[in-house]
Amino acid sequence: MSGFERVQELIATISQTGRGERGVSRLALTDADRQARDIVVEEMKALGMSVTTDACCNLWGRFEGSSDRPGVVIGSHLDSVPEGGRYDGALGVACGLGATRDILAENPPPRRSLSVVVFTAEESSRFSLATIGSKAATGNLSLMDTLRFRDRQGVTLLDALRDFGGRPEQIPRDCLAPASYHSYFELHIEQGPVLDWNGEDVGIVEAIAAPTRFMLEVVGEQAHSGACPMNMRRDAMAAAAEIVLAVERAGRAESEFGTVATVGVCECFPGAMNVVPGRVVLKVDVRGIVEKSIRRACDEIKARVESVCAERGVRVNFTLYSADKPVAMDGLLARRIENVCKDLKVKYRRMPSGAGHDAMYMATLIPSALIFVPCKDGVSHNPAEAVDWRRVRSGYEVLLQTVKDIVR
Repeated sequence: MSGFERVQELIATISQTGRGERGVSRLALTDADRQARDIVVEEMKALGMSVTTDACCNLWGRFEGSSDRPGVVIGSHLDSVPEGGRYDGALGVACGLGATRDILAENPPPRRSLSVVVFTAEESSRFSLATIGSKAATGNLSLMDTLRFRDRQGVTLLDALRDFGGRPEQIPRDCLAPASYHSYFELHIEQGPVLDWNGEDVGIVEAIAAPTRFMLEVVGEQAHSGACPMNMRRDAMAAAAEIVLAVERAGRAESEFGTVATVGVCECFPGAMNVVPGRVVLKVDVRGIVEKSIRRACDEIKARVESVCAERGVRVNFTLYSADKPVAMDGLLARRIENVCKDLKVKYRRMPSGAGHDAMYMATLIPSALIFVPCKDGVSHNPAEAVDWRRVRSGYEVLLQTVKDIVR
């Protein structure tokens, strides 16, 4: 069986884990996540790879090369958003395993080691913190972070890692050394429509947008919806509504620079029809590839929040989750990929990534490349997520040939 055929089988199997009536819900460090990892572990062992798990539960499979020269690692994630699709993250892991299968089927064996990594909790869905595993692997996750971030049930990241078999206390010491690998590759669906609509099969990512994420807790005064006069209300929801629109306006004002701004979570308390809301929690995501533009959008949001507080007699508590910086991918690896695309006559484009990926943290220590393949109409984080396997094959062959050229 070819590596690409095996990729399709793996996706079909992995997509059954966490599958419900409305898509795939495979949140990080849950039973569904473990089931998906078990499938990957079985495949790694079948390929003759050694399998290890680090302090942050990142899963590593490694096939030793015939030399001691730094090897290549291919990776992505298996966790999903609630009611997500089949391909986000999982396709990159499956393609890494498929490429390993094809390379090991040839003689002689690779001179450089070849590894596949499954990073923990790339999605922010459970702990409101994204790219947790790659942050940990590159020294960008502290023990305090594992205590500070928790899920909606109040479970801390630290406890979730422990329950999953991790060793969170060792995270600060269990990270990669600079240049410990020759290169890192990640293949991912684009999660946007550019490739699909333009008939291109490969996106060579030049830079990854960075998210600034924060929580705004709007605190007003809870009251009876029938008995409290309109002119005496301090309605947290009404104030939050103005803030939501202010976030949208800030993103639109900076859109020419590729910046976007989103309120992805709005929680109202106490959440009863006959009660004026006393508290609302908003979670905001501002991201882009131009750092000054991101800062301007955030400053505009903060200014409008202050104005709403003064006008409506509410207060807002601000909690910063993360403020990452845009990251450039390795130029030499991008040129390698471009040359392979030309050799294979694959239609491609160089492009930015609006979504964050584990590659942005790996790039801080190791030359890294991110390869996009098209998804239908750019739909992602959605049960309707779909790919044309004929077009994915082009991206897979580009990944395979680029990695093969390095490890041989």
